[in-house]
Amino acid sequence: CQSIHFLIIRFLLSYMHFSGLLKEGRRCALLKGGSMRLRINPVRKLIVLTILLLNILATNALASKPIIYLDQGWTQQQRQAFYETPQGSYLIPFKWYLALEQPDVKKRFSRKNHIKKFNYLIKTKIDGDVLDLPLGFAIEPVDNGDDWIGYTCAACHTNEIKIKGQRIRIDGAPTLSDFAGFIDELQDAVQATLEDSAKFDRFATRVVGKRDASAKLALRKAVEDYGNDLSSFADRNHTDVEYGYARLDAFGIIMNEVFSHDLKVPENNHTPNAPVSYPFLWGTPQHDWVQWNGSANNPLGRNVGEVLGTFGAVNLHDPAQLGVSTVRAENLIQFENLVASLQTPQWPEQYLGSIDKEQAEQGRILYQQFRGDEPSCAYCHALKDENGMYPLTPAEENLFAAQFVVTEMTPLAEIGTDSVSALNFATRVVSTGGLAPVLPAPFTGASELPAPALLSILVGLATQTSLAMINPPLSDAEVAAAIGYRIKAPGLPPYQPKNLLAYRARPLDGIWATAPYLHNGSVQNLYELLLPGEMRKKEFYVGSMKFDPEYVGFKSKDKKNTSLLDTTLPGNSNQGHEYGVTLSEDEKWALIEFLKTL
Repeated sequence: CQSIHFLIIRFLLSYMHFSGLLKEGRRCALLKGGSMRLRINPVRKLIVLTILLLNILATNALASKPIIYLDQGWTQQQRQAFYETPQGSYLIPFKWYLALEQPDVKKRFSRKNHIKKFNYLIKTKIDGDVLDLPLGFAIEPVDNGDDWIGYTCAACHTNEIKIKGQRIRIDGAPTLSDFAGFIDELQDAVQATLEDSAKFDRFATRVVGKRDASAKLALRKAVEDYGNDLSSFADRNHTDVEYGYARLDAFGIIMNEVFSHDLKVPENNHTPNAPVSYPFLWGTPQHDWVQWNGSANNPLGRNVGEVLGTFGAVNLHDPAQLGVSTVRAENLIQFENLVASLQTPQWPEQYLGSIDKEQAEQGRILYQQFRGDEPSCAYCHALKDENGMYPLTPAEENLFAAQFVVTEMTPLAEIGTDSVSALNFATRVVSTGGLAPVLPAPFTGASELPAPALLSILVGLATQTSLAMINPPLSDAEVAAAIGYRIKAPGLPPYQPKNLLAYRARPLDGIWATAPYLHNGSVQNLYELLLPGEMRKKEFYVGSMKFDPEYVGFKSKDKKNTSLLDTTLPGNSNQGHEYGVTLSEDEKWALIEFLKTL
């Protein structure tokens, strides 16, 4: 029935287009005698009404279509835990979120159609869940106060692809959402509520009910304070390099929040002007190093940093509460355990088309071949061996004999991709503020430190404090598990990043589901990644979930919920990573066919 509805609609819309009816319908409203009258003959009016009715039916049919979940090793309950478990992010009071209106209209900010504007996914109800929240937003309980809502890992690491009317959920995939646009509009909505008395009265009635004037006055003061905090966040993290959909300078924001806001040293602020694509999660708990620049290997520490960048906070100025944070370490451990069990999404042939096995086998051979001075794909992006294992770190170097999948760090000069993200992190120097006397050796007393060193110290402090607050206390074995067993064997130096002036190459399992490509999302699809830099698109639109199974990526559509990515702007370069560009057309297609199988 759904297919029939769509066919009818497309036929009638085509008829209207070619007959001029649609254009006439748009200009048919004329003021006459103080009233609006439609100058359409009855037959044409019936056609228009029929189209509207069928459009409603088709829209409802599509909305009710079940999401297709690939087999990634999770039950529906595990997905729900990943989507909804709070991590310590305090974005906005829950009642306020439900009561707030959009900046320019009376409609609620939390309306699903409005949230879809930012490409946040809408949850399906599981086990009686009725909370009107986007996927990846969780209720954050407050002791002796009203609940808030905040982000979870799922907001940035869950996506859907759409093809032929089907919605296919990819857990752990990079989101196509617009984080900055969402926060900007939330700020505008709060400001409009304060400036428009009628809007504030409606908001206050929803939050505190029809109480006396003192309750509304107290609410206004609370909203003003919140609005100031949100504006400060936006000001600290303002950038002229528009992120748009699917990208964010997460490192820049995390460092601004920790070094400038939490440490209370405003001069530590730095414009976050190096947006990157959100990394995909499957396999990461088993890797030796994570992040695009290979700067972290402790999974809990990485997740703590993420919380502090998304409306969490850590006390770095009160000696009595030093290191105390909003972080929910116990929940972050649960998150990481879930991700550790997340399996690679396999190319769903029944929806995306069959893989040509013979062509894919040709691609496998090409993937492992050296071409003159050019390394093979497998040299940086390892394949599993005959036992189904990736290359692993030596067991003898780890206290627990734990082994991790080896990832390659390719120097900036060698890979040739945009260097801004790596340079911003590796070369940034910040003031230690009032913490200088209590910094650990050998940094005790230092007034300035390289940003990577200070971030490691401060996130480590928040991590240790949050672990210590778990009740009942964790055993030593449980703490070791929580930090991913990242402890060297006795007599060996601690784990250190391999090279911060580089980008990480990891195994490409599930790469088909992770467009756009390169660390900054500047290449639209896998085919373009095999072209010389000067032949890649200089501009394309990001945000559409319509999948292109031939070129393997998302289609570029100039429509709502998309933004233009201009690769000529600083931080957006699509140059570099020129591997495989000398292959023939047939060889490139064979390599792409093989990549679908990973």
